[in-house]
Amino acid sequence: MKKHIQLGLALLLLVVSWPPLFDMLRETWMDGRLTGRYEIEHTFERDGFKTTVDTQELTINGLQITIEEIPTGQKAPLTFWDEEEGVPPGDIVRIQYYLNGKAISEADPIWLSNRDRGSRYYSWLDVLSVYDKETDEKYIYIVQRLTDDDANMAERAWKLIRISPEGEVSEETVSYADRSQHPLAVRLINYSGTSLMSMGYHSDILHGYPSLFFPLLYPFLTGVIGLIFLVVAIRKAIKG
Repeated sequence: MKKHIQLGLALLLLVVSWPPLFDMLRETWMDGRLTGRYEIEHTFERDGFKTTVDTQELTINGLQITIEEIPTGQKAPLTFWDEEEGVPPGDIVRIQYYLNGKAISEADPIWLSNRDRGSRYYSWLDVLSVYDKETDEKYIYIVQRLTDDDANMAERAWKLIRISPEGEVSEETVSYADRSQHPLAVRLINYSGTSLMSMGYHSDILHGYPSLFFPLLYPFLTGVIGLIFLVVAIRKAIKG
């Protein structure tokens, strides 16, 4: 009877611990895979440091990228960060990109920032350089958030414009709901700061605030105890 109780407890602990452990392992594996394959950096430099783009003109490896701000006549809502710095709300503008003088993509709206901290486009758009070590190819990515600050995480979406060294342009739209199909896009969105809140590739389990209970007691400790109980129960069953 005692053996059955021990085995039942072991299985219970493993069953309740496995889902979050699996999510953690999957997120860690995917992150390591992308880190090993891609080198990512900002293309804009200020005071010797790479940072979020804060200019309307960039020349990268002979390719000229221009960011045009098309006025809408509207003001963005006053954000918490605006109030904290005591600055007025920024303008809402539509952003049109040009590559060597030719318009690319559609002009989508963003909220400009009047704050001293961060860039004029912080949390809305960035221009990144991505080197693929497997294919030995280097691309420019423009990452722009398409949903405003008030949108729920589940509703957020972004567009990513990829520019090859030859100036070939491709574009994809990624939403929070379908992000698992676009792991590199998730990495670029997080790196660019346009995610607002850091997100995972399949689950956000590694991006919350840790506590003593989670993940130390659950699922790590419960999983280890469940595994120990299972090994002990199996050994007892073998010995008869």
